[in-house]
Formats: sequence, structure tokens, C-alpha cells
Amino acid sequence: MNGSELNVGLMQLVFPMVKTVDMMSPALASHHLDVAYLALRISEQAGLPADDVRNTVLAGMLHDIGAFSLDERLDILDFEYHSPDRHCSAGYELLRHFEPFAEAAAIIRFHHVHWNNGDGRQRNGVTVPLGSHILHLADRIAVLVPKNIHALSKVPEICEQIQALRGTWFHPDAVDAALALARHDNIWLDLVTHAVERPLADCLKKPQRMATLDELLAFGELVCQLIDFRSPFTATHTSGLAAAAVALGERLEFDEPQQKLLKLAAYLHDLGKLAIPIEVLEKPGRFTDDEWHTMRAHVYYTFHALSPLPALDQLTSWSALHQERLDGSGYPFGYTADRLPLGARVLAVSDVFVGITEDRPYRKGMPEHEARAVLADMAAKRQLDPDIVRILFDDFDTLNTVRAEAQNRAREAFQRFRENLDAGANGGA
Repeated sequence: MNGSELNVGLMQLVFPMVKTVDMMSPALASHHLDVAYLALRISEQAGLPADDVRNTVLAGMLHDIGAFSLDERLDILDFEYHSPDRHCSAGYELLRHFEPFAEAAAIIRFHHVHWNNGDGRQRNGVTVPLGSHILHLADRIAVLVPKNIHALSKVPEICEQIQALRGTWFHPDAVDAALALARHDNIWLDLVTHAVERPLADCLKKPQRMATLDELLAFGELVCQLIDFRSPFTATHTSGLAAAAVALGERLEFDEPQQKLLKLAAYLHDLGKLAIPIEVLEKPGRFTDDEWHTMRAHVYYTFHALSPLPALDQLTSWSALHQERLDGSGYPFGYTADRLPLGARVLAVSDVFVGITEDRPYRKGMPEHEARAVLADMAAKRQLDPDIVRILFDDFDTLNTVRAEAQNRAREAFQRFRENLDAGANGGA
């Protein structure tokens, strides 16, 4: 296998990631896609160059990625939102180091800046892109549009509301472009009927190019941070799991491309946690039944996100089956050993190993003798693959060091993220 055999573009992975984020609550359904679609049409109407349109659309797809809690997400669905700067800064900090998303990150950074009669041209000495102002308007229009056929009757009221804020909240050129579009029924019906994905895909696929496996790994590392950096409870988990899984893959004689695919599968294995409210993720005590079922659903969400991409079938089977058990006691499918590929078994062992040995804010990781006892018991019960557990035991100290070093690097990166986020919230450029 080589990188070209995956035959998938980076932008194809943006859609499942974004739709997973919006599964956190029915109130959020399709919000990112709707905002991106309105940003697309307003940008086109305003005559932006094609590259600027594309970056504004990509920013719309990802604009609230830095809003980690359900309460925060629901708050910014109110037209009169409160304190939006932190989630804008968080999105910027998470995305800006990934080159394909760097320009979109700059747009996201200021997407709730008011025009304020021209003062909104800059923020803290930094020029605010026109795309930020277009995205701000698209976002606010999206929260006003009813999710039913009555949207058309609501259009005059929406137009009146944004016209009243022309020049204060919103950039005049963006408002003029939006008002020019408003008489076209198809714009509103596209939103109501959820017919926005095709035009967005057409916009983002130009220029179209398949990603190499190394490029997908860089994207996977970004997704890893989007998942883990939501909370100090999870800040280093995926990095540790990826390191442990690759180390086990080496000992199982995976070749280099397979090791890279295993690492990518590890990066994406908890993709579904983007749909889990941080209020659940950060609960240190025992879950209620509802919370436990909410948490368990994350693996199905990972499967749901990745399975529409046939080029990623092998990766999906590794990532989405890491909570299955050889005896059929796992979830979400209850598969038994005959349905579980080697990559999924490696991730399952790695996930348990890292989960019990890593430190969390509310407890210390298990010492070696306790961790060995847990893993041995699960192997004896045919929950985890006994052969992989045996390989882990044969080199426990080395793998534990690999795990700890990877998590230390991730902890340092998380600390830098939090420091930069705090500096941005305090007015730093």
C-alpha cells in the first residue's frame, strides 16, 4: 500500500468532521453547513475572488469548532450572543498551524467582530479580513432562518433586521450583497431542504487533488487536537494511543505505510467525541445511564462519519471498531473475533493500555502490576487479543515510555494552546 491508494481529498474529510460536531444537539443540526452556504452565496454576490470565496466557505464550515461546551454552542445560536471571542480565538489557535486551513483560521479568528462604522477594519492592530465580516453576517442570518417551509415568509423580517444593523454590526457591502440575494427563493429553500452540501463540495474541491498519506496524517493530528484539546481530561489521550499503537504495529511487522495508516486510524478513532458535550467528557465520577449511553455513542459517530468514504474502508474498520471485543461484548455492533481486523485489535489493546496507565486530572494512572492485571484479565476473557497483549507484556517498559513521552509532548502543546488562547482573550494579537 502507498499513500496514493487512499484516493481521498482533505476537503472530503471536512464534511464528516463538521457534521459530527453538529450532532451534539438537534438545535445545532446543519448549522456549520448552513453558515458556509450563506457565506458562499454572499461572497459570490459581493464579487470576491475565487480563492477568497473558497477560504470564506471553509471558514464557515469550521467557524464554531472552538466552542467546546454545549452551553456555549447554544448561546451563540441566539442572535444576541454573549462573549463570542473565546471560541473564535480557540478555533484560530487550533487551525492556524495546519497550512491548508491557515487562511480560513484567520477569518474565523474575527468572525464576530462588529463593523462599528469602520472601526471593525482592525482588531488589536490586526486587519480583519472581509471574509470575517461576511461570515459574521452569514452566521447571524442562519440563526434567524426557520428550519421549515415558513422560511420564505420570514425573509422580509430577516432583511429588515440586518438592514437596521448595516454599518453598526455588519459590513455594508456584505449586507448589500445579502439583500440582493434575498429575493431568490432558492437560497432559502436550499437551507430548508438541506440542499447545501453539493454546492459547498463543488466550491471546496477546486483545485481538486488527492491527499498523500503524509498529508492525511497531518490532518489527523489536527483532528486529534480538536478532539483532545477540548478538555484537560482528554488532552493527551489520542497522542498516547497513537504512539502505543504504532509501537505495537512495528512489533507485529506492519510495514511503513501500514504503520502510518494505523497512526491515522488512532488519530481518528475518537472523532465521534466531537458530538459529545464537554459536560459529559469532563465528568470525573460515575456516569448516569443516560450519560453512559451518550458516551458509548461516540464510536458509532466515528463509524457514521467515516463510512461514506469508500477509500477509507480499512481505516474505518480499524478506527470505529476499537471498542469491540473478541467475545462479542463490545459496542456499537457487538462483533466477535471473526469480524475484527488486526488493526482494530491493536487499537483496542492500545486504548485500554493508555486509558489505565495515563494520568488524568482526577486520578493517577495505574502502576505496572495493576495495569498488567487488568490487561491479562481482559485477554483471558477473550475481550482483548491475547497475542497482542502478550507482545505488550514482553516489552511493557519500552511501550509505556513511548506512551508517556508522546503524552508529554501533547501536554506541552496543550499548554501552549491554552496560553495562546488566554493571551488572545486578554487582547493579544
